[in-house]
Amino acid sequence: MLQKIRERISGPFAIFFLGAIAVVFIFWGVQFESAVNSAAATVNGKDISQEAVRRAWQERQTELQTQRRDELPPELVKSEQARLLDDFIARELLVQRAHESGYRVSDRELAESITRIPALQVDGKFSRDRYAALLRQQGRTEPEFEQEYRRDLETSQLTNAIALSSFVTPGELRRRVELQGEMRDAAYAVVPAAGFAAQVQVTPAEITAYYDKNKSQFMSQEKVALQYLQLNLADIAAGVQVTEDALKKYYDETAAERNAVPERRKAAHILIETGSDDAAASKKADAILARAKAGEDFAKLAQENSDDPGSKAAGGDLGWAPKEAYVQPFSEALFAMKKGEIRGPVKTQFGYHIIRLEDIEEPHVRSFDEVRTELEPEFRRDQAQALFYEKSQQLADESFASLSELDSVAKKLGMTVQTVDGFTRQGGGALGNDRKVIEAAFSNEVLQERQNSPPLQIGEESVVVLRVTDHQPSMQLPLAQVQEQIVTRLREDKARAAATGAATALAKRVNTGEPLATAAASVGSTAVASPSLSRRGPTVEGAAPMVPELLQAIFKAPRPAGAGKVSAGVATLASGDPAVFVVSSATPGTPAVFGGDLAEQARNLATQNASIEFDAYLAELRRTAKIKRNDKMFAAE
Repeated sequence: MLQKIRERISGPFAIFFLGAIAVVFIFWGVQFESAVNSAAATVNGKDISQEAVRRAWQERQTELQTQRRDELPPELVKSEQARLLDDFIARELLVQRAHESGYRVSDRELAESITRIPALQVDGKFSRDRYAALLRQQGRTEPEFEQEYRRDLETSQLTNAIALSSFVTPGELRRRVELQGEMRDAAYAVVPAAGFAAQVQVTPAEITAYYDKNKSQFMSQEKVALQYLQLNLADIAAGVQVTEDALKKYYDETAAERNAVPERRKAAHILIETGSDDAAASKKADAILARAKAGEDFAKLAQENSDDPGSKAAGGDLGWAPKEAYVQPFSEALFAMKKGEIRGPVKTQFGYHIIRLEDIEEPHVRSFDEVRTELEPEFRRDQAQALFYEKSQQLADESFASLSELDSVAKKLGMTVQTVDGFTRQGGGALGNDRKVIEAAFSNEVLQERQNSPPLQIGEESVVVLRVTDHQPSMQLPLAQVQEQIVTRLREDKARAAATGAATALAKRVNTGEPLATAAASVGSTAVASPSLSRRGPTVEGAAPMVPELLQAIFKAPRPAGAGKVSAGVATLASGDPAVFVVSSATPGTPAVFGGDLAEQARNLATQNASIEFDAYLAELRRTAKIKRNDKMFAAE
């Protein structure tokens, strides 16, 4: 679906927009048209629902907490909430402009596009069952999803049109080549902050001031204690009773489908690649075919003449394979041959083949005894699937009926109540960090009202129902408890500041003509030469890789002012240590650096220009639109 559009969309720019669609609709499950009492924002008279933005924020909040493994600082929460609302406003602006401009997606295009969403596929093919299951989990209907997905596909047409309108001038391309292919000779010296640690002191007043200023960093984690019942497909499968009669019946029902073995043939070949001279390759293949038919050793001929690196060393042996394993001209020839026959040359896109048929395995159905060992786990799983679904329904019904406890549910279903203590917004214990479990544990119904959660599907083979038995809110940790932590931070900060000051002084000395090696030695450091640097790192074979922060700083520094001049500066490494660097030469890049082919550079530059132009386009939409934001909508969070 959307074939013409898909053919035109390519590169990181398009991937960004289409990727955003998948994230929004498959993983967030946002329902933008839900009815709410008030709007999160109004764009040209069109409301954006608070419910949609709040649901998206819950998802984003969980992601951030999982990444940071700690409580979120208020300033980060505020900035992320503002960014999220901006994203919704931008989407609405694009939807409105797409409709105004006449972009439309037909029902057929919509259907075909949905079937290509990876999250809705099983083994590479669209699964209607998976599609329906995901929508059920999100409490959505197909019309709701398809309406919103259609809108984003229409928006993608607009963004693609902007991307296709971007172009690159010769001057831009020349400048990019000069910058991207630039080579620099440099040297650097790291000034370890640890060398200044003994010189720094931390006073009680500084400790108190740091604590008062950064109280949000010293909070205990919010925790809950959980009870849960977990139903696993594997456990049910292990309890399935298996008899020989049942297995044989299962075999009889599925033998033709699961155990049919198509005809296979064992072949060897000699490949002569056509290269730039097809006639010469054909003549060579004819000569080798004649030698093979005259009785020369086929394996030896293959070892000496074949251009197939995968089979050459094995004398051209291709092993056993069905007809579908080969390209059509090869397979048609091979499966029309008699055992021991040599045929060729057979031309394919790979070249000319001389083929020898070694053996034939007729199509057949594997017997019960042959498949007995692999049949049993299949049978168990097949039987367990129905039981798993049935018991999942019972678990859902019973946990809803006994809304505030699980003991009676466990007794009725023959299950065991399990527990997890200290479960945080990053997860914990046997329940791990599954997003759905975390969201359920800290939802209002489970956390505040102490109700059982609805059944939560974990993967494809497990279902969990949980309830909160205890809640420990996040609390301010007293100064005495975090004092040592603060002292360590302050010592590290002061040591780094001292090291940075020393490094800055060294850079000034180097810029006035002092050799880096001499300046570095004065603080106990050693200069490291790094000639022939590209923007990707050292180009000299065997040279040690350079950390990204230092490499970026070296290429951001001004070029030396002239012959005999240098350009020195300071870069802060990921470790926090500063490094003094000096650039002694800078040579602009030439087309030769890119192998003389500038097509890739032109494409990259066009993609960058498209992104910049899209940002400008969106900024103009914002400027001319009537936008009213509800900045208080997150106040209750």
